[in-house]
Amino acid sequence: MRELSVSEQQEVSGGLFGLITAPIGGILGAAIGSIVDAGNRLSGRDSNFKGSGALLGAGIGAAVGLSPLTAILGIGSGIVSIVRNGLGLKAQKPTF
Repeated sequence: MRELSVSEQQEVSGGLFGLITAPIGGILGAAIGSIVDAGNRLSGRDSNFKGSGALLGAGIGAAVGLSPLTAILGIGSGIVSIVRNGLGLKAQKPTF
């Protein structure tokens, strides 16, 4: 008996549905992140929450689509990106 590849594991665990839901989640996450970025631009700060939201949203979409490996990677990357953006904003001074 051989070991399944990552792709085969996702197919067995329902990952095909995740191929549909992950991009939808990514689009929604990017849209929400864009709103946050626009608010930051108003205060003279630079951020990339659009990218963070896309990663997190795609991970959540993959979880809804029952694709556990993609969900873990997407959600983890999204959280790390949000924290990095937050730390970057903290270092910037608002230009009010």
